[in-house]
Amino acid sequence: MKKNFKLRFAKYIDKKNIMSFIERHWEKNHILSNNSIFFDFQYQHKKDLQFILALDSNNRISGLLGYIQYQPEKNNQDIALALWRVKPNLSDPVLGLKLIEYLRENIKHRSIFCVGINKKTFEVYKFLGFQTGKLLHYAAFNIFCKNFSISIPPLKKNFFRYSNNWVFKFSGAVEMSLQKLTNTTGYMKKIPFKSKNYILKRYLNHPYFMYNFYEVYKNNFFLGLVITREVQYFSGKALRIIDVLAEDKNISEIVNEFVIILNQSLCKYEYIDIYASNLDTNLLIKNNYHLVSNDSKIIVPDYFSPFYQKNIDIYFCTTLAKPTCLFKGDGDQDNPRDIRSISNQG
Repeated sequence: MKKNFKLRFAKYIDKKNIMSFIERHWEKNHILSNNSIFFDFQYQHKKDLQFILALDSNNRISGLLGYIQYQPEKNNQDIALALWRVKPNLSDPVLGLKLIEYLRENIKHRSIFCVGINKKTFEVYKFLGFQTGKLLHYAAFNIFCKNFSISIPPLKKNFFRYSNNWVFKFSGAVEMSLQKLTNTTGYMKKIPFKSKNYILKRYLNHPYFMYNFYEVYKNNFFLGLVITREVQYFSGKALRIIDVLAEDKNISEIVNEFVIILNQSLCKYEYIDIYASNLDTNLLIKNNYHLVSNDSKIIVPDYFSPFYQKNIDIYFCTTLAKPTCLFKGDGDQDNPRDIRSISNQG
C-alpha cells in the first residue's frame, strides 16, 4: 500500500533528527552529522532551518532537501540547492522530485541552481527543467616553484602575461570593500546575486575556513572582488580562487590577470586554481592557465579536508537558460567534509 508523506519546512527543533538522518542515510562521519556549529552556520536562517522535510505517517524523516538563500528578503532571489537525500525503496518513487517542487512552489525566487550534483542525476534535473553542465577547472602554475608536493604540474609551464593596468589590493576592511561592490550598477544586475549579508556570513564568518578578499582595479576603476582561500598539505601551499564578485563580462580577464599574485609571492604558492562555468577558455589557456579538466597528466586536487591527490569533476544544474558564471564557492561545495581533518590542511 502506498504511504502518503507530508512535506514541510524544517524548524530548528528538527535539527537533531536531521543530523541523525544525515549520519544514517548520507555519510556517517560527515561534518553535518556531527558538528552542531557548522550545521547552524550552513543551514540556520533566523529561527528556522533551510531544509524541506518529507515525513512519514509517524513523523519520521524519509527524505530532505537542503537549500541556501542568497537574498531571502527579496522575492527575486537566487537559491542554491544543497544536500538532497531520500531513503531508498520508498512507496513513493518520486518523493525526491516532490521536495524540489515544494521549494519551487513555496519560496519566491528568480533562479534555482546546484553546484556539486551527481552526473547520474542529469536526466532527473533535465526532467525538472534545469540546464546541466560542468565547472571547468583551471590552474596557473608558479614557474619559481621547484618542489610541487600538492599538485602534479605540466612539464611545460606558462610564462605569465599580465597588464600593468590591473591592480589587486588585499582588503583589510571587507565591509567597506563590499560597499564599493554594491555601489557598482553592473554587479547589482548579476545573476545569481549574492547580497552583502550573504557574502559576510558565507566567507567572513565561516567557522573553519579563512578567506581573503582582493579588490580589483583596472585603470584605477573598481571592478569587483576576488575571494581566495589558502590551502596547505605538509610543506606545500596553493591559492584557490573560490569566488569572483564582478560582472560576468569582466571575470575571465580578472582571473587571467590575478596570476600576478604568484609573481608577488615568488615560491610561496605552487599554483592558483579556479573552478568556474562560462569563462573564456581560449583567453585563459592562451595566456596564463592550463585546463585541468580532461587532462590526466596534470593533477590539481580539490579535496583537502581530507587531502586526496586526484582531479575531481564538479557538475552543476540551473534553471537559467542563459549561461552564467558559477563557482566552487556557490552553494555548499567549498566546505570541510570531515571536521577531524580541518587542522591538517590550513
